[in-house]
Amino acid sequence: MLNTEAFLERLEILMENNQLNATAFAEKIGVQRSSVSHIISKRNKPSLEFMLKIHEHFEEANLNWLILGGEKTSPPTLTEEQTEVAQTDLFSNKQKEDNAAKSSLSQTNLEAEKVAQIIQIYKDGSFRTFFPKT
Repeated sequence: MLNTEAFLERLEILMENNQLNATAFAEKIGVQRSSVSHIISKRNKPSLEFMLKIHEHFEEANLNWLILGGEKTSPPTLTEEQTEVAQTDLFSNKQKEDNAAKSSLSQTNLEAEKVAQIIQIYKDGSFRTFFPKT
């Protein structure tokens, strides 16, 4: 179960680090201002969709940190070495995906298959969801 008090602390940290008030924060993640106000005032609890929107618009907001918290008092950031490794892995994975896509193009009718969403799952348990534009 979500510890709402701890989540609110992390939300405030995220807003402070990005120098956003509740209105600007709501606008940035694409929700109504009242949604953020009701969560901050503890009238409502944050939904999973709300947390996913935060994660989508603030890359530094790792879902594990955002939902579960941890020892850190600010959103986790990557070290230079981790960033280089992540970029190398992304490049390598991109090449593999491109090769796989080229071979599957000749085997699959792309019109018959529509992608609904793409989920990237990271080793630390966090994930990102991408929805194609239609």
